[in-house]
Amino acid sequence: MRKILVAEDSFALANLLTFVLKNAGYAVDLHRNGASALEASQKQKYDIILLDQQMPRMTGLEVLEAIRLEGPNRQTPVCLCTAKTHELGLTDLLGRLQISQVFQKPFSPKELVRNLAEVAHPTKLNMEGAL
Repeated sequence: MRKILVAEDSFALANLLTFVLKNAGYAVDLHRNGASALEASQKQKYDIILLDQQMPRMTGLEVLEAIRLEGPNRQTPVCLCTAKTHELGLTDLLGRLQISQVFQKPFSPKELVRNLAEVAHPTKLNMEGAL
């Protein structure tokens, strides 16, 4: 079973993500703030990490910056959820922090699951297309 760390402070969205991801075969480790998510990411390896940008205690980008510096998830695919894609300057961040995917809120849970599966296990076709 694939392990996913989900950092989301919205109660409703956290419940929806947990339900959808568990049904898709993920073992979900849910955290409601950035500091808690970072602590978990330093203790165990995940197959994929899904971070909300706006969270209490640390933003998703702050968590990601710390993850990329040290710990078992330095190379783990990380996806970012945000309602403010235009304000983040994503072009720079995608490369610098190795963000695998950005999900603009609101998003379709079905598409999210499909895209996460592709991020966690890129197909040969996608890898060739990236060259």
